[in-house]
Amino acid sequence: MDRKLRVGLLGCGGIAQIAHLPALRRARNVQLVAVCDVARELAEVAARTYDVPQVYDDYGKMLEEADVDAVLVATHHAFHMENCVEAMRSGRHVLCEKPLAMTVRECEEILRVSRETGMQVQLGCMKRYDPGLQFARKFVSEEMGERFSVSGWYCDTVFHGRYVRSLSLGVVRSSHQRRPPEVQDPHLKVLLTHGVHLVDTLRFLGGEIVGVTSEVVQKGGDIASVSLLEFQDGARGTMELICTVKMDWFEGVSVHGEGGSVSARVHFPYLRKGSDVEVYDARRGEYRRPAMPDSDPYLRQLEAFADSLLSGGKVSPDAYDGLMDQKVLAAIHESAEVGKKVKVEVF
Repeated sequence: MDRKLRVGLLGCGGIAQIAHLPALRRARNVQLVAVCDVARELAEVAARTYDVPQVYDDYGKMLEEADVDAVLVATHHAFHMENCVEAMRSGRHVLCEKPLAMTVRECEEILRVSRETGMQVQLGCMKRYDPGLQFARKFVSEEMGERFSVSGWYCDTVFHGRYVRSLSLGVVRSSHQRRPPEVQDPHLKVLLTHGVHLVDTLRFLGGEIVGVTSEVVQKGGDIASVSLLEFQDGARGTMELICTVKMDWFEGVSVHGEGGSVSARVHFPYLRKGSDVEVYDARRGEYRRPAMPDSDPYLRQLEAFADSLLSGGKVSPDAYDGLMDQKVLAAIHESAEVGKKVKVEVF
């Protein structure tokens, strides 16, 4: 029998119930052996539902007792740094929900400990495992040649809650869940919660972002963040982040270069459907669209994580990507505050 990666889940709240626990059950190369949550009742519900043998409400005890190769960190991002570092110090690899942490400094610490211990950290930006975006990436990296424009938009929908109710079994909550203080800055909050996905996708398709010029507007309970992006290869682009729009989910990317163009519409994540992608190949003078069956990016990222670790490969996106995403987010926030371009240091 092929070896499976033995995983412990930390955090049994909403994102774990909706996305990670179903993926952990279905993954061909993963065995879920332990679940942990400070709200023990949530861990017990997860264990009963998914036949998990070990249940904990103490993370340190799980790391001490459970025979796991890796930890899937699905806690609030305010706790990601301490959770990731503790796992790595115990000799476990980590798949961490996005964003990697709250600040650039925290991300730097995660990367430092990863390099020090040799334990790998994969960032849970699962859109890199959307087969439509992977098709787009292949064309951009292998056939497009020089890029001159890379842009993206991410508009959360007023129907978000309805989607969650219709596409999940419902979310079990507990008064004992560990909740950090609310992020008071609304721009920073949407950047950390939603913007990280778009930044990571833009870096996936366009390479490193080295400068941003941003503005933000808030009207009522809605916020719009718009940025002009400068890429390391000289390309330019825009990034539009809106929470929320009075319409359906609206997310996508476009890339233009000397060898053609790519356009992609990205679907609401819990639909588990690959993006609709169209490529124009200028060399052949033809449009191409990949056949794209329904696909669960949470499952695909988990199986890729396990494949990499079981084969001795490198995970992607890794802690470095998490740090670079965070640097871009911090630069967008700073630019909107100071009203001028902010550079992003790449190393």
